Amino acid sequence: MAGQTKIVIVGGGPGGYVAAIRASQLGADVTLVEKNRLGGTCLNIGCIPTKAILHSAEAIDAAKHMADLGINVEVKGIDWKKVIAKKVSITNTLVGGVQGLLKMGKVKVIEGEATFTSKDAMEVTKKDGSKEKLTWDKLILATGSIPSTPPIPGVKDNPCCVDSTGALSFETLPKTLVVVGGGVIGIELASAYAMFGTKVTVVEALPRLLLPMDGELTDQLRKIMEKSGIAIYTDAKVAAVEKAGNEAKVIVDYKGKKESFTAEKVLVAVGRRTNVASLNLAKAGIAEVKGHITVNEKQETNVKNIYAIGDCSSKLMLAHVAMVQGEIAAENALGGNEKYDAKTSPACVYAEQEFAGVGMTEEQVKEAKIPYLVGKFPLSGNGKALITNGGVGTVKYLIGKEYHELLGVHILGARATDLIGECALCIGMEGTVEDIIATIHSHPTITEAVREGALASLGRCIHMPNKKR
Repeated sequence: MAGQTKIVIVGGGPGGYVAAIRASQLGADVTLVEKNRLGGTCLNIGCIPTKAILHSAEAIDAAKHMADLGINVEVKGIDWKKVIAKKVSITNTLVGGVQGLLKMGKVKVIEGEATFTSKDAMEVTKKDGSKEKLTWDKLILATGSIPSTPPIPGVKDNPCCVDSTGALSFETLPKTLVVVGGGVIGIELASAYAMFGTKVTVVEALPRLLLPMDGELTDQLRKIMEKSGIAIYTDAKVAAVEKAGNEAKVIVDYKGKKESFTAEKVLVAVGRRTNVASLNLAKAGIAEVKGHITVNEKQETNVKNIYAIGDCSSKLMLAHVAMVQGEIAAENALGGNEKYDAKTSPACVYAEQEFAGVGMTEEQVKEAKIPYLVGKFPLSGNGKALITNGGVGTVKYLIGKEYHELLGVHILGARATDLIGECALCIGMEGTVEDIIATIHSHPTITEAVREGALASLGRCIHMPNKKR
């Protein structure tokens, strides 16, 4: 249609497809280029398939403990092919949903790989080998990230070593698994496979797991994982991986000595890196630092009319960050004035117990030298949590000492990733702990623990003894 703004989006993951839908809603003529599958890492080989496998693992773990609830069931085993088939079915359903939404929005989808030929044009190499030239009024880059491969001797050549993608598609359930990396991906998959009955060992080079998360609650999670049978080694650097028959031997420098762990499979989960190599950014003059495309708070690059969103530009490689940035870029490309604000972005870990946080950790508050108060409420004091998981976990508040503004909230336990949304909203509204307290939380729910944690930060906790203020 004459007069429509022509928008090209490169990358059909959470950021890209959301940007495409929003741009379409705003009346743009939208073309989306995706070289693999719509939905990107998140829907196909990341967030969704991981949680599908974790859900199956939680189900069998729950079945093993049904006797505690007075229910006698017999677990006859695991049909691994059905577990994987369920994961694939859920992924395909969601990808099909994205395809339908783009079709309804009249978004043109091109399957192929795009590369800059100038700052004003790209060439797309399609799957059939043909090429198509693309120009635009506005361009949004949303090419995401890929797993990092560390320079550990023996990793690349060992068929037992896999990245997160491979760990989601094992042909059979491994009896033993070594996880190299104690970040979100490593911890989530370690938790899942441990619940399936795999003997799991986690090796992390840093002093603790999940470094960006609150340290106190991370230590609690570690104890929970170790109690469930997962062996965890921190301050342990992998020196090499060797072949050991049909297995792999992971050699680790630990406390000044060489330790070795042999397993059927080795998951190498040491982080992700931006997926920008094929774009040829230099051809367009787009600035980047260590592979991260440089953007401002409006998601604009240094080149006029070109935006970048999600993992390819953000240090927070999270699907929900990419989605929000996709909306912001689409809005701004069509005349808006939206800005990305990271302070309301939660971090979530789907481990044996869910773990979520928003705002600052206690370590960050101390480093910033902000006077603060801490409020903690153990979930053992919440009726619904006792019913759900035996009351395992904690709600922790960090608030400003003078004005009681929320600096950070961190939750470990059942439904933590759902509960954190209320706290993110409060931080975004620059609310105080009194705003949480003034909100009536229904009973019996785990959300009551969110309010009790808020009360605890002021020494007013009802269902647990208070520390003197």
